[in-house]
Amino acid sequence: MGRATGRLPGQLARHAAFALAAGTAGALAASLATLALDAASALSARFPWLLFALPLLGAASIGLFKLLGLPLGAQPGSVVEDVRDDGRVPLALAPAALAGTLFTVAGGGSAGATATSLAMSSSAASELGRLARVEPLAASGARAPRRGWTAACGMAAAFSALFGAPLAGAAFALELVRFDGAVARHLPAVLTASLAAWIVSLPLAGGYALPAAAPPDASWRAGALCLLVGLASAAAGTVFGWSLRALRRAFGRARVHPALVAAAGGALVCALVLAFGFQRFEGSGLSLVADAFAGDAGPFDFAAKALLTVVTLGFGFKGGEVMPALSVGALLGASCAGLIGAAPPFAAAMGAAAFLAAAARCPLAAVLLAGEAFGWAAAPWAALAVLPAYLGSVDVGMFGRGITAWRTRSRAARGQREDRRRGRGR
Repeated sequence: MGRATGRLPGQLARHAAFALAAGTAGALAASLATLALDAASALSARFPWLLFALPLLGAASIGLFKLLGLPLGAQPGSVVEDVRDDGRVPLALAPAALAGTLFTVAGGGSAGATATSLAMSSSAASELGRLARVEPLAASGARAPRRGWTAACGMAAAFSALFGAPLAGAAFALELVRFDGAVARHLPAVLTASLAAWIVSLPLAGGYALPAAAPPDASWRAGALCLLVGLASAAAGTVFGWSLRALRRAFGRARVHPALVAAAGGALVCALVLAFGFQRFEGSGLSLVADAFAGDAGPFDFAAKALLTVVTLGFGFKGGEVMPALSVGALLGASCAGLIGAAPPFAAAMGAAAFLAAAARCPLAAVLLAGEAFGWAAAPWAALAVLPAYLGSVDVGMFGRGITAWRTRSRAARGQREDRRRGRGR
Protein backbone atom coordinates (compact mmCIF):
# COMPACT_ATOMS: atom_id res chain seq x y z
CA MET A 1 0.00 0.00 0.00
CA GLY A 2 2.86 2.37 0.85
CA ARG A 3 4.45 1.73 -2.52
CA ALA A 4 1.18 2.54 -4.31
CA THR A 5 0.81 5.71 -2.24
CA GLY A 6 4.32 6.76 -3.12
CA ARG A 7 3.62 6.37 -6.81
CA LEU A 8 0.44 8.45 -6.66
CA PRO A 9 1.98 11.96 -7.08
CA GLY A 10 3.91 10.88 -10.15
CA GLN A 11 0.86 9.14 -11.56
CA LEU A 12 -1.27 12.27 -11.07
CA ALA A 13 1.40 14.39 -12.74
CA ARG A 14 1.39 12.06 -15.76
CA HIS A 15 -2.40 12.27 -15.86
CA ALA A 16 -2.28 16.07 -15.83
CA ALA A 17 0.31 16.18 -18.63
CA PHE A 18 -1.73 13.70 -20.65
CA ALA A 19 -4.94 15.70 -20.13
CA LEU A 20 -3.26 18.89 -21.36
CA ALA A 21 -1.99 17.09 -24.45
CA ALA A 22 -5.40 15.50 -25.09
CA GLY A 23 -7.09 18.88 -24.72
CA THR A 24 -4.72 20.46 -27.21
CA ALA A 25 -5.31 17.63 -29.68
CA GLY A 26 -9.07 18.01 -29.22
CA ALA A 27 -8.98 21.72 -29.94
CA LEU A 28 -6.93 21.19 -33.09
CA ALA A 29 -9.25 18.39 -34.23
CA ALA A 30 -12.36 20.52 -33.71
CA SER A 31 -10.86 23.45 -35.59
CA LEU A 32 -9.70 21.27 -38.49
CA ALA A 33 -13.04 19.46 -38.74
CA THR A 34 -15.20 22.58 -38.77
CA LEU A 35 -12.94 24.46 -41.20
CA ALA A 36 -12.90 21.46 -43.53
CA LEU A 37 -16.67 21.14 -43.40
CA ASP A 38 -17.07 24.85 -44.06
CA ALA A 39 -15.00 24.38 -47.19
CA ALA A 40 -17.13 21.38 -48.19
CA SER A 41 -20.32 23.40 -47.65
CA ALA A 42 -18.95 26.21 -49.79
CA LEU A 43 -18.08 23.69 -52.47
CA SER A 44 -21.62 22.30 -52.37
CA ALA A 45 -23.11 25.79 -52.65
CA ARG A 46 -20.86 26.74 -55.57
CA PHE A 47 -21.45 23.50 -57.47
CA PRO A 48 -25.06 22.41 -56.79
CA TRP A 49 -24.67 19.54 -59.28
CA LEU A 50 -22.57 17.71 -56.66
CA LEU A 51 -25.91 16.66 -55.20
CA PHE A 52 -26.21 14.16 -58.06
CA ALA A 53 -22.83 12.72 -57.06
CA LEU A 54 -23.97 12.02 -53.49
CA PRO A 55 -24.68 8.29 -54.14
CA LEU A 56 -21.14 7.84 -55.48
CA LEU A 57 -19.66 9.84 -52.60
CA GLY A 58 -21.49 7.65 -50.10
CA ALA A 59 -20.17 4.51 -51.75
CA ALA A 60 -16.69 6.05 -51.78
CA SER A 61 -16.77 6.67 -48.02
CA ILE A 62 -17.71 3.02 -47.46
CA GLY A 63 -14.81 1.99 -49.70
CA LEU A 64 -12.44 4.19 -47.70
CA PHE A 65 -13.47 2.54 -44.44
CA LYS A 66 -12.91 -0.88 -46.01
CA LEU A 67 -9.49 0.20 -47.31
CA LEU A 68 -8.43 1.28 -43.82
CA GLY A 69 -9.71 -1.93 -42.25
CA LEU A 70 -12.54 -0.27 -40.32
CA PRO A 71 -16.02 -1.78 -39.88
CA LEU A 72 -18.11 -0.76 -42.89
CA GLY A 73 -21.02 0.28 -40.72
CA ALA A 74 -18.87 2.37 -38.39
CA GLN A 75 -19.84 5.97 -37.79
CA PRO A 76 -17.80 8.79 -36.28
CA GLY A 77 -20.22 8.58 -33.34
CA SER A 78 -19.45 4.87 -32.85
CA VAL A 79 -16.49 6.00 -30.76
CA VAL A 80 -19.04 6.23 -27.95
CA GLU A 81 -19.59 2.46 -28.14
CA ASP A 82 -15.82 1.88 -28.15
CA VAL A 83 -15.40 3.89 -24.95
CA ARG A 84 -18.38 2.19 -23.27
CA ASP A 85 -16.89 -1.20 -24.12
CA ASP A 86 -13.43 -0.10 -22.93
CA GLY A 87 -12.10 -0.62 -26.43
CA ARG A 88 -9.27 1.23 -28.08
CA VAL A 89 -10.44 3.83 -30.59
CA PRO A 90 -8.65 3.03 -33.89
CA LEU A 91 -6.28 5.75 -35.01
CA ALA A 92 -7.42 5.20 -38.62
CA LEU A 93 -10.91 6.34 -37.65
CA ALA A 94 -9.73 9.97 -37.54
CA PRO A 95 -8.84 10.43 -41.25
CA ALA A 96 -11.67 8.12 -42.34
CA ALA A 97 -14.26 10.06 -40.35
CA LEU A 98 -13.02 13.41 -41.65
CA ALA A 99 -12.91 12.30 -45.29
CA GLY A 100 -16.27 10.54 -45.06
CA THR A 101 -17.92 13.61 -43.53
CA LEU A 102 -16.42 15.83 -46.22
CA PHE A 103 -17.95 13.55 -48.86
CA THR A 104 -21.33 13.79 -47.13
CA VAL A 105 -21.40 17.57 -46.81
CA ALA A 106 -19.91 18.29 -50.25
CA GLY A 107 -22.64 16.17 -51.80
CA GLY A 108 -25.43 17.96 -49.98
CA GLY A 109 -26.08 15.58 -47.08
CA SER A 110 -27.21 16.74 -43.65
CA ALA A 111 -24.37 16.23 -41.15
CA GLY A 112 -22.14 18.22 -38.85
CA ALA A 113 -18.61 18.10 -37.49
CA THR A 114 -19.31 17.13 -33.89
CA ALA A 115 -19.10 13.34 -34.12
CA THR A 116 -16.24 13.72 -36.60
CA SER A 117 -14.35 15.84 -34.07
CA LEU A 118 -15.18 13.30 -31.36
CA ALA A 119 -13.71 10.52 -33.48
CA MET A 120 -10.56 12.48 -34.34
CA SER A 121 -9.96 13.72 -30.81
CA SER A 122 -10.79 10.41 -29.10
CA SER A 123 -8.56 8.38 -31.39
CA ALA A 124 -5.72 10.84 -30.81
CA ALA A 125 -6.23 10.76 -27.03
CA SER A 126 -6.44 6.97 -27.00
CA GLU A 127 -3.19 6.73 -28.93
CA LEU A 128 -1.49 9.34 -26.74
CA GLY A 129 -2.49 7.42 -23.64
CA ARG A 130 -1.10 4.20 -25.11
CA LEU A 131 2.18 5.74 -26.21
CA ALA A 132 2.70 7.61 -22.93
CA ARG A 133 1.70 4.48 -20.97
CA VAL A 134 -0.60 6.46 -18.73
CA GLU A 135 -1.79 4.10 -16.02
CA PRO A 136 -5.47 4.24 -15.05
CA LEU A 137 -6.62 4.52 -11.47
CA ALA A 138 -7.92 1.08 -10.50
CA ALA A 139 -10.99 0.76 -8.33
CA SER A 140 -10.75 -1.04 -5.03
CA GLY A 141 -11.09 -4.75 -5.68
CA ALA A 142 -11.00 -4.36 -9.47
CA ARG A 143 -9.31 -7.17 -11.38
CA ALA A 144 -8.23 -5.21 -14.43
CA PRO A 145 -8.24 -1.40 -14.74
CA ARG A 146 -10.20 -0.05 -17.67
CA ARG A 147 -8.50 2.28 -20.14
CA GLY A 148 -11.38 3.83 -22.08
CA TRP A 149 -11.09 6.97 -19.97
CA THR A 150 -8.30 8.31 -22.20
CA ALA A 151 -10.66 8.40 -25.19
CA ALA A 152 -13.30 10.00 -22.95
CA CYS A 153 -10.86 12.86 -22.35
CA GLY A 154 -10.73 13.34 -26.11
CA MET A 155 -14.53 13.33 -26.34
CA ALA A 156 -14.80 16.04 -23.70
CA ALA A 157 -12.07 18.11 -25.34
CA ALA A 158 -13.69 18.02 -28.79
CA PHE A 159 -17.13 19.05 -27.48
CA SER A 160 -15.59 21.82 -25.37
CA ALA A 161 -13.62 23.26 -28.28
CA LEU A 162 -16.53 23.08 -30.71
CA PHE A 163 -19.00 25.00 -28.56
CA GLY A 164 -16.74 26.90 -26.18
CA ALA A 165 -18.30 24.96 -23.31
CA PRO A 166 -15.76 23.16 -21.08
CA LEU A 167 -18.22 22.16 -18.35
CA ALA A 168 -20.71 20.83 -20.87
CA GLY A 169 -17.88 18.97 -22.61
CA ALA A 170 -16.94 17.09 -19.44
CA ALA A 171 -20.59 16.35 -18.65
CA PHE A 172 -21.20 15.20 -22.22
CA ALA A 173 -18.40 12.63 -22.01
CA LEU A 174 -19.60 11.34 -18.64
CA GLU A 175 -23.21 11.04 -19.75
CA LEU A 176 -22.36 9.31 -23.02
CA VAL A 177 -20.46 6.62 -21.12
CA ARG A 178 -23.37 6.44 -18.61
CA PHE A 179 -21.19 7.63 -15.72
CA ASP A 180 -19.02 4.55 -16.00
CA GLY A 181 -16.91 4.29 -12.86
CA ALA A 182 -13.68 3.90 -14.81
CA VAL A 183 -14.27 7.28 -16.43
CA ALA A 184 -15.79 8.99 -13.40
CA ARG A 185 -12.70 8.16 -11.34
CA HIS A 186 -10.71 10.20 -13.84
CA LEU A 187 -13.02 13.23 -13.76
CA PRO A 188 -10.13 15.61 -12.91
CA ALA A 189 -8.31 14.50 -16.07
CA VAL A 190 -11.50 14.71 -18.18
CA LEU A 191 -12.24 18.20 -16.87
CA THR A 192 -8.62 19.31 -17.35
CA ALA A 193 -8.67 18.14 -20.97
CA SER A 194 -11.96 19.96 -21.54
CA LEU A 195 -10.67 23.21 -20.03
CA ALA A 196 -7.39 22.95 -21.95
CA ALA A 197 -9.27 22.45 -25.23
CA TRP A 198 -11.43 25.49 -24.53
CA ILE A 199 -8.39 27.69 -23.84
CA VAL A 200 -6.43 26.44 -26.85
CA SER A 201 -9.45 26.90 -29.13
CA LEU A 202 -9.94 30.59 -28.25
CA PRO A 203 -7.44 31.94 -30.82
CA LEU A 204 -8.21 29.25 -33.39
CA ALA A 205 -10.66 29.55 -36.24
CA GLY A 206 -13.52 27.10 -36.50
CA GLY A 207 -16.01 25.84 -33.97
CA TYR A 208 -19.72 26.55 -33.67
CA ALA A 209 -20.61 29.97 -32.29
CA LEU A 210 -24.16 29.71 -30.96
CA PRO A 211 -25.99 33.05 -30.50
CA ALA A 212 -26.78 34.36 -27.04
CA ALA A 213 -30.38 34.48 -25.85
CA ALA A 214 -31.60 37.03 -23.33
CA PRO A 215 -33.95 35.28 -20.88
CA PRO A 216 -37.32 36.93 -20.20
CA ASP A 217 -38.56 38.15 -16.86
CA ALA A 218 -40.01 35.45 -14.64
CA SER A 219 -43.59 34.85 -15.73
CA TRP A 220 -46.13 32.11 -16.23
CA ARG A 221 -45.81 32.60 -19.99
CA ALA A 222 -42.06 31.90 -19.91
CA GLY A 223 -42.57 28.84 -17.74
CA ALA A 224 -45.34 27.57 -20.00
CA LEU A 225 -43.10 28.03 -23.03
CA CYS A 226 -40.32 25.94 -21.43
CA LEU A 227 -42.76 23.16 -20.58
CA LEU A 228 -44.29 23.25 -24.06
CA VAL A 229 -40.86 23.15 -25.70
CA GLY A 230 -39.80 20.32 -23.40
CA LEU A 231 -42.83 18.18 -24.18
CA ALA A 232 -42.52 18.84 -27.92
CA SER A 233 -38.82 17.95 -27.76
CA ALA A 234 -39.61 14.74 -25.88
CA ALA A 235 -41.88 13.58 -28.71
CA ALA A 236 -39.70 14.80 -31.57
CA GLY A 237 -36.47 13.65 -29.92
CA THR A 238 -37.86 10.16 -29.41
CA VAL A 239 -38.85 9.87 -33.07
CA PHE A 240 -35.51 11.30 -34.21
CA GLY A 241 -33.32 9.09 -32.00
CA TRP A 242 -35.34 5.92 -32.59
CA SER A 243 -35.47 6.44 -36.37
CA LEU A 244 -31.74 7.07 -36.61
CA ARG A 245 -30.86 4.03 -34.51
CA ALA A 246 -33.33 1.81 -36.37
CA LEU A 247 -31.97 2.78 -39.78
CA ARG A 248 -28.40 2.25 -38.66
CA ARG A 249 -29.23 -1.19 -37.32
CA ALA A 250 -30.95 -2.03 -40.59
CA PHE A 251 -27.87 -0.76 -42.45
CA GLY A 252 -25.64 -3.06 -40.41
CA ARG A 253 -27.87 -6.08 -41.05
CA ALA A 254 -28.51 -5.49 -44.74
CA ARG A 255 -27.67 -8.46 -46.94
CA VAL A 256 -26.54 -6.26 -49.82
CA HIS A 257 -23.18 -4.54 -49.83
CA PRO A 258 -23.08 -1.42 -47.59
CA ALA A 259 -21.82 0.67 -50.53
CA LEU A 260 -25.04 -0.08 -52.40
CA VAL A 261 -27.12 0.85 -49.35
CA ALA A 262 -25.24 4.15 -49.03
CA ALA A 263 -25.74 4.84 -52.72
CA ALA A 264 -29.48 4.20 -52.34
CA GLY A 265 -29.56 6.58 -49.39
CA GLY A 266 -27.75 9.21 -51.43
CA ALA A 267 -30.31 8.85 -54.19
CA LEU A 268 -33.12 9.27 -51.63
CA VAL A 269 -31.53 12.42 -50.21
CA CYS A 270 -31.14 13.77 -53.73
CA ALA A 271 -34.82 13.07 -54.45
CA LEU A 272 -35.96 14.78 -51.24
CA VAL A 273 -33.87 17.88 -51.87
CA LEU A 274 -35.04 18.26 -55.46
CA ALA A 275 -38.69 17.40 -54.82
CA PHE A 276 -39.22 19.61 -51.78
CA GLY A 277 -36.54 22.28 -52.18
CA PHE A 278 -34.56 21.16 -49.11
CA GLN A 279 -31.33 22.86 -50.21
CA ARG A 280 -31.26 25.08 -47.11
CA PHE A 281 -31.39 22.00 -44.87
CA GLU A 282 -28.12 20.58 -46.18
CA GLY A 283 -24.96 20.68 -44.09
CA SER A 284 -24.63 21.13 -40.33
CA GLY A 285 -27.60 23.41 -39.76
CA LEU A 286 -25.75 26.28 -38.08
CA SER A 287 -27.39 28.78 -40.43
CA LEU A 288 -30.77 27.31 -39.48
CA VAL A 289 -30.04 28.08 -35.84
CA ALA A 290 -29.48 31.72 -36.83
CA ASP A 291 -32.80 31.70 -38.71
CA ALA A 292 -34.58 30.27 -35.67
CA PHE A 293 -33.14 32.93 -33.36
CA ALA A 294 -34.07 35.65 -35.84
CA GLY A 295 -37.65 34.40 -36.12
CA ASP A 296 -37.25 33.57 -39.82
CA ALA A 297 -37.91 29.82 -39.53
CA GLY A 298 -40.99 28.13 -40.94
CA PRO A 299 -43.32 26.17 -38.61
CA PHE A 300 -42.27 22.78 -40.02
CA ASP A 301 -38.62 23.47 -40.80
CA PHE A 302 -37.61 21.31 -37.85
CA ALA A 303 -39.29 18.28 -39.43
CA ALA A 304 -37.55 18.83 -42.77
CA LYS A 305 -34.11 19.11 -41.14
CA ALA A 306 -34.77 16.05 -38.97
CA LEU A 307 -35.91 13.97 -41.95
CA LEU A 308 -32.90 14.87 -44.09
CA THR A 309 -30.51 14.15 -41.20
CA VAL A 310 -32.05 10.76 -40.40
CA VAL A 311 -31.98 9.66 -44.04
CA THR A 312 -28.42 10.89 -44.56
CA LEU A 313 -26.85 9.32 -41.48
CA GLY A 314 -29.17 6.33 -41.26
CA PHE A 315 -28.09 5.02 -44.66
CA GLY A 316 -24.45 4.86 -43.72
CA PHE A 317 -23.19 8.32 -44.63
CA LYS A 318 -20.54 9.63 -42.27
CA GLY A 319 -20.97 12.76 -40.21
CA GLY A 320 -22.07 14.22 -36.92
CA GLU A 321 -25.51 14.23 -35.33
CA VAL A 322 -25.13 16.82 -32.56
CA MET A 323 -25.11 20.06 -34.55
CA PRO A 324 -28.03 18.95 -36.77
CA ALA A 325 -29.88 17.96 -33.58
CA LEU A 326 -29.26 21.40 -32.09
CA SER A 327 -30.61 23.01 -35.25
CA VAL A 328 -33.70 20.77 -35.20
CA GLY A 329 -34.30 21.75 -31.57
CA ALA A 330 -33.84 25.45 -32.25
CA LEU A 331 -36.30 25.30 -35.16
CA LEU A 332 -38.77 23.35 -33.01
CA GLY A 333 -38.47 25.89 -30.21
CA ALA A 334 -39.07 28.76 -32.63
CA SER A 335 -42.20 26.98 -33.88
CA CYS A 336 -43.49 26.67 -30.31
CA ALA A 337 -42.83 30.38 -29.76
CA GLY A 338 -45.29 31.21 -32.51
CA LEU A 339 -48.03 29.27 -30.72
CA ILE A 340 -48.01 31.41 -27.58
CA GLY A 341 -46.42 34.63 -28.86
CA ALA A 342 -43.05 34.23 -27.12
CA ALA A 343 -39.71 35.68 -28.20
CA PRO A 344 -38.09 33.45 -30.87
CA PRO A 345 -34.48 33.71 -29.58
CA PHE A 346 -35.36 32.47 -26.11
CA ALA A 347 -37.63 29.73 -27.45
CA ALA A 348 -34.99 28.59 -29.94
CA ALA A 349 -32.36 28.36 -27.19
CA MET A 350 -34.70 26.32 -25.01
CA GLY A 351 -35.54 24.07 -27.94
CA ALA A 352 -31.88 23.41 -28.74
CA ALA A 353 -31.14 22.38 -25.14
CA ALA A 354 -34.29 20.30 -24.68
CA PHE A 355 -34.00 18.44 -27.98
CA LEU A 356 -30.33 17.61 -27.34
CA ALA A 357 -31.26 16.19 -23.94
CA ALA A 358 -34.01 14.02 -25.44
CA ALA A 359 -32.21 12.87 -28.59
CA ALA A 360 -28.73 12.33 -27.12
CA ARG A 361 -29.81 11.30 -23.58
CA CYS A 362 -27.56 13.91 -21.94
CA PRO A 363 -29.65 16.30 -19.78
CA LEU A 364 -26.79 17.62 -17.65
CA ALA A 365 -24.67 18.51 -20.67
CA ALA A 366 -27.69 20.17 -22.30
CA VAL A 367 -28.30 22.46 -19.32
CA LEU A 368 -24.62 23.33 -18.98
CA LEU A 369 -24.36 23.99 -22.72
CA ALA A 370 -27.32 26.37 -22.47
CA GLY A 371 -25.56 28.24 -19.68
CA GLU A 372 -22.17 28.43 -21.38
CA ALA A 373 -23.43 29.13 -24.91
CA PHE A 374 -26.59 31.17 -24.36
CA GLY A 375 -25.73 32.84 -21.05
CA TRP A 376 -25.97 31.54 -17.47
CA ALA A 377 -29.21 33.42 -16.91
CA ALA A 378 -30.79 30.98 -19.39
CA ALA A 379 -29.63 27.87 -17.50
CA PRO A 380 -32.52 27.68 -14.97
CA TRP A 381 -35.04 28.04 -17.78
CA ALA A 382 -33.18 25.40 -19.77
CA ALA A 383 -33.42 23.02 -16.83
CA LEU A 384 -37.19 23.58 -16.81
CA ALA A 385 -37.35 22.66 -20.51
CA VAL A 386 -34.87 19.78 -20.29
CA LEU A 387 -36.66 17.99 -17.44
CA PRO A 388 -39.88 17.11 -19.36
CA ALA A 389 -37.87 16.56 -22.54
CA TYR A 390 -35.68 13.93 -20.92
CA LEU A 391 -38.22 12.26 -18.67
CA GLY A 392 -40.95 12.29 -21.30
CA SER A 393 -38.86 10.74 -24.08
CA VAL A 394 -38.16 7.09 -24.71
CA ASP A 395 -34.67 6.04 -23.65
CA VAL A 396 -33.41 5.34 -27.18
CA GLY A 397 -31.18 8.17 -28.34
CA MET A 398 -28.72 8.89 -31.11
CA PHE A 399 -25.95 7.21 -29.11
CA GLY A 400 -28.11 4.50 -27.59
CA ARG A 401 -29.64 4.44 -24.13
CA GLY A 402 -28.62 6.86 -21.40
CA ILE A 403 -28.06 6.55 -17.68
CA THR A 404 -31.21 4.43 -17.38
CA ALA A 405 -29.38 1.54 -19.04
CA TRP A 406 -26.60 1.81 -16.48
CA ARG A 407 -29.09 1.76 -13.59
CA THR A 408 -30.87 -1.24 -15.11
CA ARG A 409 -27.61 -3.15 -15.45
CA SER A 410 -26.63 -2.20 -11.90
CA ARG A 411 -29.89 -3.53 -10.49
CA ALA A 412 -29.48 -6.74 -12.49
CA ALA A 413 -25.91 -7.18 -11.28
CA ARG A 414 -26.99 -6.62 -7.65
CA GLY A 415 -29.77 -9.19 -8.14
CA GLN A 416 -27.29 -11.74 -9.52
CA ARG A 417 -24.91 -11.17 -6.62
CA GLU A 418 -27.76 -11.58 -4.14
CA ASP A 419 -28.84 -14.83 -5.83
CA ARG A 420 -25.30 -16.21 -5.63
CA ARG A 421 -25.09 -15.20 -1.97
CA ARG A 422 -28.32 -16.98 -1.19
CA GLY A 423 -27.13 -20.04 -3.09
CA ARG A 424 -23.97 -20.24 -0.99
CA GLY A 425 -26.03 -19.89 2.18
CA ARG A 426 -28.14 -23.00 1.48
